[in-house]
Amino acid sequence: MKTILFGLLSLSALILLTGCGGEAKTKEYYDAHLEEAKIRVQECKKLEKSNEMQERECQNAQQAIFDNKQNRKNIYDHPTDQNAFKLPSAR
Repeated sequence: MKTILFGLLSLSALILLTGCGGEAKTKEYYDAHLEEAKIRVQECKKLEKSNEMQERECQNAQQAIFDNKQNRKNIYDHPTDQNAFKLPSAR
């Protein structure tokens, strides 16, 4: 009887501990889901305390937004065709 009870308690503890984890969403995930990244960053700003997974998600979301802004900036700052953004001259 004690063996069965100990087995059930051990199994219950194992199930509970396994369910507590989870994986943080990656930067690549947030690269593909920028709107979700923006929402996550806003949620992160409201957190008073965070665990390790939440901190990683916050960093990944913030990095995805930053990289997206840098990529857009680089496209407009360095056009491949220097004449691409020039207006035609008036004659």
